[in-house]
Amino acid sequence: MIHQTPHELLQKGLITQDQFEKLESITSGKVLSVFYELRTLLYLGVMLFTTGAGLLIYQNIGELGHLISIILLTAIMLVGFWYVHKQGAWYSNDRVAPPTPYFDYLLLASALLFVSIQGYAQIQYGVFDEHLDWSTLVTAAFFFYLAYRYDHLGILSLAITALASFWSIRVSPQKWYSTDFFSDSNLHVTAIIFSILVGGVAFFLEKKKIKTHFAFTYYNFCLLIFFTGSVAGLFIDEQLYLLYAALIFGGCYFAWHQASLRKSFLFLLYAFVAGYIATTYLLAETIFDLEPSLWFLYTLASCGGFIYFIIKSKHLLKKK
Repeated sequence: MIHQTPHELLQKGLITQDQFEKLESITSGKVLSVFYELRTLLYLGVMLFTTGAGLLIYQNIGELGHLISIILLTAIMLVGFWYVHKQGAWYSNDRVAPPTPYFDYLLLASALLFVSIQGYAQIQYGVFDEHLDWSTLVTAAFFFYLAYRYDHLGILSLAITALASFWSIRVSPQKWYSTDFFSDSNLHVTAIIFSILVGGVAFFLEKKKIKTHFAFTYYNFCLLIFFTGSVAGLFIDEQLYLLYAALIFGGCYFAWHQASLRKSFLFLLYAFVAGYIATTYLLAETIFDLEPSLWFLYTLASCGGFIYFIIKSKHLLKKK
């Protein structure tokens, strides 16, 4: 049907012969798009470059010297930011197309080098020992500026991650073996508050029509952090399990609303998994505690419910 459309347009005189030949080559399959393949290769190239720079310094640190390495990386980073500043389009609240095919990748590489240099200076010289959290906040603010100024979703993800680090939403590998780490640090409470605040800011910006295409990235981070913190609180603060269950169900409603609004199966999956955990926990603390035999029936019903959920939610996989 689609293959016949160019012929019909040509017969009706709506397109020229030259336009017909270009369209016909696409609809017939003679010309294939490699857009996503090239984007993947470019992003992979950025990651390999920044990783290779770190390995080069690590393997030749005795020959190059720490200071020379930092100066070299800083020079490369500054050249990248200079090019981005020179070629970048004017700011707009709407989506802005990159001026060149490799603009976004150079910006991402420069931002990753910024983080590498900052981490290298901290590890080697300890320049941020007394103000490590504030340096993280400065990094987050800088990345938010880059994301909004040059309309880059990848930099926005880095900015949200850096902001979460400032809020201490991070797990130290040295503390993984401590059984009291999560309960003593109240990490789950911090996660819930952080996700609600950032989600509220994202909601406000979207209502003001400021970079509305950023909202999905914000909500994706916030929902993951919120559900993780709420589920953790469900098992940690046993006396407040009803409160955390209510938070989870409230988050499920918001996730369902956003899933319907944005045609996102991912948000709906978050809601289903978190809601299932909360429901199971509540039943285990009440009904199943009195009648353990109901576990078998519940397991069968939940499996069937998951299949039904997948079937009824297939339409969300297709965007309008």
